[in-house]
Amino acid sequence: MKRSLFILAILTLLAGCSDQPPESSVTSTEVKTVEPSPPAVAPEAPTETPATSEFSVKSIAGKSEADVTAMFRVPYATETGEWTLLSTEEKTPFVRNDYETPVGAVSVMFIEGIAARIEVKPTTALKYPDDAIKAMQAVGLAVEDGKAPERENPLYLDYGSLGGLYNVRVVKDQEGNPENIGYVKIVTDDRYK
Repeated sequence: MKRSLFILAILTLLAGCSDQPPESSVTSTEVKTVEPSPPAVAPEAPTETPATSEFSVKSIAGKSEADVTAMFRVPYATETGEWTLLSTEEKTPFVRNDYETPVGAVSVMFIEGIAARIEVKPTTALKYPDDAIKAMQAVGLAVEDGKAPERENPLYLDYGSLGGLYNVRVVKDQEGNPENIGYVKIVTDDRYK
């Protein structure tokens, strides 16, 4: 069953790759939900779609919205608004796109035109805090087993800078099962903390 779902997910991702930009975008603080299209026959030319074992948040960190959308297909939800940069207290527009991938739901916040804040909700249930390393490895971060977090809180574990990314945080699932990991949050640069 899992294999069939995985193959269906890959075919869906491959079928949706296109050189055309998205049809429309959302303005103000609205949320737009896009109905996924049915899977089609595999495209003629191979594309750069990350597979479960090859997915890495580093492959999308700092990339433009067009680059990320080309990798993951059309987002199933989009939100826009204003983000306040803490260092300068300047307000800047952001776009948050939610994508479905083989490793789980990926939410990417584009600030100043680049993927600045990334959240990955794993598809498998991982125990909090025991499986924090597994969760980071699942999103493509090279983390040694037994690495201790820099800061601990009852709701999250902060691992600080990993692999050239400003901050990596493993967050407890507060909406579902609090014994599990809810998502892995990555901040690419200190300007976007």
